[in-house]
Amino acid sequence: MDRKERTLINYYYEKLLDNRLDEKDVYAFLILISNNSNGNSCLQELAGFVVSRGTKPGVVTEYLCETRNKFANLAKMNTTLKIEEVFSFKEIKNGINQVLVDCQLKGLSNEQVNDIIVCVISILQHVKITENGREIGRLFFAIASKQVMLMAEVEIVQNGGGKKTNVVFPVLTAKNNYATIKKQDKYDAPYFFEEKVIEITNQDGKLEINFVGAMGSAPQSTKG
Repeated sequence: MDRKERTLINYYYEKLLDNRLDEKDVYAFLILISNNSNGNSCLQELAGFVVSRGTKPGVVTEYLCETRNKFANLAKMNTTLKIEEVFSFKEIKNGINQVLVDCQLKGLSNEQVNDIIVCVISILQHVKITENGREIGRLFFAIASKQVMLMAEVEIVQNGGGKKTNVVFPVLTAKNNYATIKKQDKYDAPYFFEEKVIEITNQDGKLEINFVGAMGSAPQSTKG
């Protein structure tokens, strides 16, 4: 790490400690720390996916395609399908804090890491999911009363048949510490933002989810 790079990391780190970070800052901060993650595949793969917006192969793209195939072959598996997030909260937190410790900086709290993940979720909304050059789905911002989610919606053909359908599953999740959302059912099913763009802004030292001009849909809705 050269002096300029260290200065940039310190700049965004101080903004984070002062609660002045927004999603644009997180974009730059994630790239900087991933460049110094010393083989931490979690940070490197996540940052690579953010920069390429899914246009280059990597762990996240493989995860999305593999999970899609699991849904397509669900009837053959004769078991309950459990979907794990591409990277857990613990993996992301440990990866970030290891870089910071290497820079002789104090590690981040759960709340600060949660802020970063929420910003990453916002950054990755509307990314196209492709397989063999063909679009098979997209990533969407979703929110429920307790969670903020990056959801994947992909097209599948079940068990090799001709009928196509769409399935959704969570890719990344974070606690919803940012907006009051009314539960739409007893399961606290999330609202999806399929067409509008959500932005994570910082107002007076607090992250806010900017819903201006955005209308979320219930998960059972279909796109026209």
